Amino acid sequence: MKILENLHERLELIDGNPIYGGEETVKQVAECSPIPLPEDYIEFLREISGDTSEENVGVEIRLIVPDDEDSTLSMAFYSAQDALEKYKEYKELSAPLYDIIDKIWIVGDDIGDLVYFYGNGKDGFGLYVDEIGALTPHSLDASAGAEKIADTITDLLVKGIGIDTALWID
Repeated sequence: MKILENLHERLELIDGNPIYGGEETVKQVAECSPIPLPEDYIEFLREISGDTSEENVGVEIRLIVPDDEDSTLSMAFYSAQDALEKYKEYKELSAPLYDIIDKIWIVGDDIGDLVYFYGNGKDGFGLYVDEIGALTPHSLDASAGAEKIADTITDLLVKGIGIDTALWID
């Protein structure tokens, strides 16, 4: 299923150049990731990573807020090449981020301080959100701040599960 063609009614693609392809780069993501990645995420990467130029950093998806046409709430999901670049950057950082980067795979952010990642946390394996500055080796523990958004990226973007959690909307 093409996720971007089936976005939930509360979501709208507003930026990016999604072109299908990028097989070699997507393969590198799967090989480089310290955790197994869900097949729907791999397929989503293929959907947005065909443009392998440096300008292709991924896609931005806006949350449609009723009665607020000017809402700036959005989520950015990294292309395969940008995800690899971010992973390399995070590996070079000092603790505490360095200490958790081998337990998660960062897939995007809210164009601010929230980061989206796959990991095995307090609510099992899935897509989580936390503040980038708060990520530590304990972020996935039961008492930590990382919140599970959904089991898969399809659940989030197509079924709408966890949209409010992803953007920390009460």
